Amino acid sequence: MGKNMKRKGEDLNKDAIPSLFSNEAEKAILGLALTNPELVFDRIRERIAADDFYVPSHRKLFNALCEMHSKNIPIDLTTVHQYLIDRHLEEEIGGAVLLADLVASFATHLNLESYIKILKDKSILRKLHQVALNIVQSISEISHSVTQVLDQAEKEIFAITDLTVSRSTVKASIEIEKAIELIDCFHKRKGRLFGIPTGFYELDQITTGWQNGDMIVLAARPGVGKTALGLTFACRALKERYDQDKDLWIKPGYAVGFFSLEMTAVQIMLRLLASIGSESLQKIRRGELEPKSLENLKKIADDAKEWPFYIDDSTDLTIHQLRAKARRMKKQFGVDLIIIDYLQLLHSDSEQARENRQVEISEISRGIKALAKELNIPIIVLAQLNRRMEEGKSEPALHHLRESGAIEQDADVVLLLHRLENDPETDHSKIPYILHVAKQRNGPTDKIPIFFNAPYTRFEDPLKHETDYPPF
Repeated sequence: MGKNMKRKGEDLNKDAIPSLFSNEAEKAILGLALTNPELVFDRIRERIAADDFYVPSHRKLFNALCEMHSKNIPIDLTTVHQYLIDRHLEEEIGGAVLLADLVASFATHLNLESYIKILKDKSILRKLHQVALNIVQSISEISHSVTQVLDQAEKEIFAITDLTVSRSTVKASIEIEKAIELIDCFHKRKGRLFGIPTGFYELDQITTGWQNGDMIVLAARPGVGKTALGLTFACRALKERYDQDKDLWIKPGYAVGFFSLEMTAVQIMLRLLASIGSESLQKIRRGELEPKSLENLKKIADDAKEWPFYIDDSTDLTIHQLRAKARRMKKQFGVDLIIIDYLQLLHSDSEQARENRQVEISEISRGIKALAKELNIPIIVLAQLNRRMEEGKSEPALHHLRESGAIEQDADVVLLLHRLENDPETDHSKIPYILHVAKQRNGPTDKIPIFFNAPYTRFEDPLKHETDYPPF
């Protein structure tokens, strides 16, 4: 359709119809791509093509920026200018003058969605205008065949309509083959985990491990232990991975990406070392470790250099920035599992979200679920429960999820962490908890008893002997 459209109506002078393009919107998007590439390329992914830009220099510059982004070449004023020089595109595009003009524009990332909408609308209008000219030309050429003209018009109009609709329809026969392959895989691994192990026997039995494409929400009140349990999940995944070809569990384990919006990367590693080394975190912080314990931690630290564990401790992230970082983490390091600590610390920069916190949380929740499907890996996101739970002194329930019911709706699995009262006769270093599988889209729900080993800041499975820890 595109080539045919260009052959017909060549006398169209688009410069005489300024309503068919927006120079300002094109410059705004390119300017933001130069100054904030991660945000822009996350938002325009599969939404904008080079031919959506009308100005030739803008179109060529957009192609160059896409090439750089796909090759993981850093994007800024200097690197882009050199990239254009090396490919003899500087004069065609306008060189440093155009780049400086774009960077100096008053475009704001808060209005990026508006710029994208303007660009796409103008692009579709240009295509529609060209099709209209083609139809008029067809009428003059084959006016005797109404059916043929209508058929041609319908095809070209449908092609434009198709541009506005995402392609998500697949043929059932293709998916049936995938389903049979999955069933065969289940059968071959009968009695074994199919997903990434959780580290808790009963939880593994209920979920068969963390599943690709799933959004798992771990919710609790502040200070109850969400981060500690998230790191316990990370430790178990890092321990070893299943090699399907060898039918063996091998080391190193699954690659884990951890987004910590509240704690620094060093604080995360301190917790991990204490947990894995079975050393008191308090003693570590006070400098009270025995020489033997210190040597033990240093040995574990040497081993840790080989762990496929990747931490991003950026603060004040938007959901779009997190999605862009996660994509890069998947592409560069091949992460098999992502953990986000925690959902309510993320924010959205859409206009609607600025006015309503529930709308914002809904956008964030949908964004995380979409990311899990796109990367085809499980994503565990920690979340807070609201204070109404404390008022009634009751166990947490799904309706206690803070600020939005969308979290419950989007999640494939919801885990609610609840601390129990200590029995005076039990070991006070091991605090009893209930991990409630309150929702599972593809499986049963249940309540699982677990323990929190306070000195080592790790959760443990009461069905396993202590010698099964640490996991390395």
